[in-house]
Order: sequence, then C-alpha cells, then structure tokens
Amino acid sequence: MREFDRGYSEVTFSKIAELLKPQEAIIHKEYHLSTADPALVGIDNVRPVGNTNYDIADQLADVGMEAIHPKASKPLEMAGIHLRIKNTFEPSHPGTLITREYVSTLKRVEVITGTDQLLLIDIYDPLMVGNVGSDLQIMQLFFNHRVSYTFKATSANSISIVIWETDFKQALIDDLENAFEKVTVEPVAMVCLLGTNMDQPGLLANAATALAKSDINILSAGIALRKVNIQFLIAREQFKTAIIALNKALGQ
Repeated sequence: MREFDRGYSEVTFSKIAELLKPQEAIIHKEYHLSTADPALVGIDNVRPVGNTNYDIADQLADVGMEAIHPKASKPLEMAGIHLRIKNTFEPSHPGTLITREYVSTLKRVEVITGTDQLLLIDIYDPLMVGNVGSDLQIMQLFFNHRVSYTFKATSANSISIVIWETDFKQALIDDLENAFEKVTVEPVAMVCLLGTNMDQPGLLANAATALAKSDINILSAGIALRKVNIQFLIAREQFKTAIIALNKALGQ
C-alpha cells in the first residue's frame, strides 16, 4: 500500500493472474469504463466502452483515469492475458474487454477524457535554436528531480512541458531558471481523444472547431504518429466545457 496506494489490490490481482495464466482476468469496479465521464457530460450522453486495447488503457492512466493500475496491466499485457472490467452494480453487463490486439473496425473516438490537475512549464532561451542538447539538458534536470511529464511541445526557442501539479518542485524550477533565460509556470487542463482506430481526415479540425464554438482557446496540441491520443491543452477553468463540447461533437 505504501508503494501503490489504492492500486495495491490490482497489483496483487495481476500477480495472481501471472501465476495462474488464465485466458481472461476479470476485475470489478464501481463504474463502467465509459466513453466520457458521466459526472461531466450526463449519464444519458455516455455508453460503456465494449472493447479496447492495453495501449488505450495506458493512455487513460497517463491522465489519471485508470482502467487498471499500469503496474498491474503490464504483466497481463505481456502474458497475453485478456482483461475484462465489469461494473459491480451491473453484474449481467459484459463490461469492457481489453486485449493486446484489439483495433476498432470503425474509425472512431472511443474515449474522451482528460484532467484539470496539470501545470505547464515553458522554458525559453534564444540560444536554443540550432543548439544540440537543450532538450537533453532539460530532461536531465527533470530526471535529477524525479519528475515525469505527460506532454511536451517544442519551437525554435522554447520547450513546453506538462507535469502533474502534485509533482511540482520549486527546486526544479530554480535549476531551470539558472540554466535558461525565462521559465514560466501556469495551471492548465488537458482534454484527450483516445481510440484504437481514429486516423481519419478532419478529426483534428472537427475537434478544434468544437472547442472554438465554445470559446475555448487551444494553448497547445499534440498527436503522435500512431494517432491513438490527440491532446489539447486549455485553460483549467474551461475543462468541463471542453469535455462536454468534444463529447457532443465526436462522442459515439
């Protein structure tokens, strides 16, 4: 419990599954893994996620919405054990099946989620442009202070990094300020579109349009080549509005 907090039961569950090697392991939660948070968008505007894969489970954990603790899911994933998440209060419902191989046959967004408990650290220095090693220098400072990040974006003279607010350390900021010209820190929220198969033309534009129609300015955005997670940084106070807007425009 000291190491995993409330995740200790899931880690124990995973260790047992590793030993028994079942085809499928079932874990019970007090809720469904849903397409969005019903507390934010309303119970009538969400549905349980029928199938997804371990990659999406990791993406969820990265923004604090743990389908299962990452330290528990990795052994199951590597052993090829399927994981089913069921709602304790709806025992007859099949729940969500998580496997290594699942990819949706339809191009769609499977989950809309995020968090409003983040900080954006922007490091600016005019000497960055063309300089090999600025990113490495910054990452070394993060490593020295044992701080992980959930998002990073770069330009010619600046690097923006997002961390959990709970991981903030003034000593890290002091070291960054000693090494670079200007460091700014501000609270932000992140909203994410997740899916095993959402590589479709116009998705990014449609998401940005939905946010713009709700007068939400995008501070930064990110999407990796695999296109399983599209991330938008926005003002913290607009988090709920953004989730509702995206769910209305893209939720299925």
